[in-house]
Amino acid sequence: MSEDYYKIMEVHPKAGIEMIEKAYRTLAMRYHPDKNQPHRQSWAEEKFKQLSLAYSVLKDPAQRREYDRSRWVREADHGGAEASPPDVGEEEAYFQFRMGCEHAEKSGSASALAILLGKAESDREKARTAFEDVFSKYPGSKYAEESLYRWLVLSNRTPDHREIFLKKMEERFEKYADHYPSGTWSAEVKLEFARFRLLKKKDVREAKKVIHYLRTYYSESDIRRETEVLAEYLDGLDQKKEKGRKREKVRG
Repeated sequence: MSEDYYKIMEVHPKAGIEMIEKAYRTLAMRYHPDKNQPHRQSWAEEKFKQLSLAYSVLKDPAQRREYDRSRWVREADHGGAEASPPDVGEEEAYFQFRMGCEHAEKSGSASALAILLGKAESDREKARTAFEDVFSKYPGSKYAEESLYRWLVLSNRTPDHREIFLKKMEERFEKYADHYPSGTWSAEVKLEFARFRLLKKKDVREAKKVIHYLRTYYSESDIRRETEVLAEYLDGLDQKKEKGRKREKVRG
């Protein structure tokens, strides 16, 4: 294995999966034999074959992990490797993170039959387990914060309302606030916390506080839009409660 797949893909060795997929789409258009003149067919076919092989390895977390290790050893033999091999902990965190993302994607795109058979819930649970492994075992990893956020989202979507589950959820929200007071996902986590307070805990007063905070300090379109949806839901609850009070007065 002498080819450098990162050079073939024209991406940095630390590139995320999104960048790798984007690079593949771009280069596939460049090297596809149907997109090249007849006199460049052989060259294009060879380039496309190399690109496809590189992509098949780098898009798969397990294969990429093994490739990165063998690449480091190869460079070390030639005196060109960095002082120490890739951080194994970071590699494991990346592997678990990607597994979590893949299972989460499967659960989100499951067919009606798969949902009825419980396969979607199975994938959701596998995703939660993978994300929990990342932020619990590798808290210093660059994937830890996003893994905790994704765990919160997936957990909040489950039908579980047991007291022990709700307590664990609250502890996780508190953990996020303690570890990432100015985190990349702070707004999204606060939005999820508002959903949790409103839909899981049925704590309208606390939900209103979080929604007011989001309306005041966050103007991002997606966050704002989702916040307004929750606010409208709260308004509906208030109107329903007010109608109930009026009916009680009439009866009285």
